[in-house]
Amino acid sequence: MRAPPYLVLCLAVVFVSFGAIFVRLADAPALAVSFYRVALASLFLLPFAGTSARRSWPALSRRQAAILGGAGMALALHFATWIASLSYTSIASSVLLVNTAPVFAVVLSSLFLHERPSGVVVVAIPVAMVGAALIALGDHAASPGSLFGNLLALAGAVTVAAYQVIGRGLRAALPLSAYILGVWGTAALALGLLAAVFGVSLTGYPAGAWLAFVALALVPTIGGHGLANWSLRALPAPTVGLFLLGEPVGASLMGWLLFGEVPGPWTLVGGMIVLAALALVLTKRS
Repeated sequence: MRAPPYLVLCLAVVFVSFGAIFVRLADAPALAVSFYRVALASLFLLPFAGTSARRSWPALSRRQAAILGGAGMALALHFATWIASLSYTSIASSVLLVNTAPVFAVVLSSLFLHERPSGVVVVAIPVAMVGAALIALGDHAASPGSLFGNLLALAGAVTVAAYQVIGRGLRAALPLSAYILGVWGTAALALGLLAAVFGVSLTGYPAGAWLAFVALALVPTIGGHGLANWSLRALPAPTVGLFLLGEPVGASLMGWLLFGEVPGPWTLVGGMIVLAALALVLTKRS
């Protein structure tokens, strides 16, 4: 029996919301957490995507292979910056700010793909940035060190938007599983190299950290994003995008329950502005 797509999408939101929680529980350097998130996810995906990848990757042109590599590099930078942000700012602020990615995707698409956004989206973009500024200013007043974390979260939003824009044309040229395996594999290699350059050890972590690494790979990465991709086959992309805006809400609630992180008034007000603006961007994009 085919699963109801909205039920699948709700499960995807729940699974994705656990991402920030497992990062905190890992209690390891950001590059190590990022590396194991995508490296283990790639290994778990390999039995299902290996045949498809072997058939489709050799047919890629040099340009397409470069695009695949570029998308993987952008994804690596996304995980490195966003996961690092959780060491400096609250879960609520980090997840709200990284979810401004659709705004940056519109900007990058306009700059590099010459896509003209609708008038509503043009208005919604600065509104979203006002909400992000309120979150950052409120956090800075409570904890001056949080500003760096908020900037890292915004960097995570920019880089995941770049990943989406870079890989947009390539998704039609590859089966979904082969595309994801190529991007995740490239991201894992890039993060492994960054860990070596910055002297971050990839070994010697306690059992709890390894459990968190595996949970990150299975729950938000393969489970959450996998179910979201499955939902796109049955539901319009704006609908899926709107549902996924539930991630900041779910992650913030779990951050409050598990770590006692109560979002401040500026975070709540700024978050509501950001989510409202993102809803407009997702539904009114050209």
